[in-house]
Amino acid sequence: MLTIDSLSITQGGKQLWDDVSFTLNPGERLGISAPSGFGKTTLGRVIAQWQAPSSGQVLIDGIPPAKTGYCPIQLVPQHPELSFNPYRTTGDSLHDAWRPDAQWLERMVVNPKWLKRRPDELSGGELARIALLRALDPRTRYLITDEVTAQLDAHIQAQIWKVLLEETQQRPLGLIIFSHNKALLDRVCSRIWIPGRKHKSFHDVGSSLPPVNRAISF
Repeated sequence: MLTIDSLSITQGGKQLWDDVSFTLNPGERLGISAPSGFGKTTLGRVIAQWQAPSSGQVLIDGIPPAKTGYCPIQLVPQHPELSFNPYRTTGDSLHDAWRPDAQWLERMVVNPKWLKRRPDELSGGELARIALLRALDPRTRYLITDEVTAQLDAHIQAQIWKVLLEETQQRPLGLIIFSHNKALLDRVCSRIWIPGRKHKSFHDVGSSLPPVNRAISF
């Protein structure tokens, strides 16, 4: 279980989040919807261990993630080009994590030729798919996605979500999904949190929320 315990984040003298607490079970899908500039990306970075919170902690099965080695909480940011080294091919960056086979490339609609190119030679949608594929390393237990399919056409978007939902059931993989798309969140999430501007805190035990195992298909 992923536990977010009393997390507060202050950045640039501004408090972005105050006393956020929730749990996420393997296979569960939590949607978080808020306007641009609200601090969703920073919250995702803190949960994924990219930066430290002002207070509080992130736990996996009651233990803080190790500070070295592979982090089982992975984040795919809204601007995936920022997560690639511009001087290396995308394949090199992908293979730093793991080496997915041809079936995985097909599932994620990734052309093998893209892996021989540098990030500036690919579109945002192409980079988003490679970034997602990299984050789906078999060691990943919890995945945070930040508007990752917004740049994709409807057909490819549906295929990517089909794969992600399959992984939530098969691993099982826990998902935190940041999105402005309410229709998407309604379709793919077990539960949804819409934080308010005046009260950017959250305590959730999930008792009154929709069941985690409701059927979803694309």
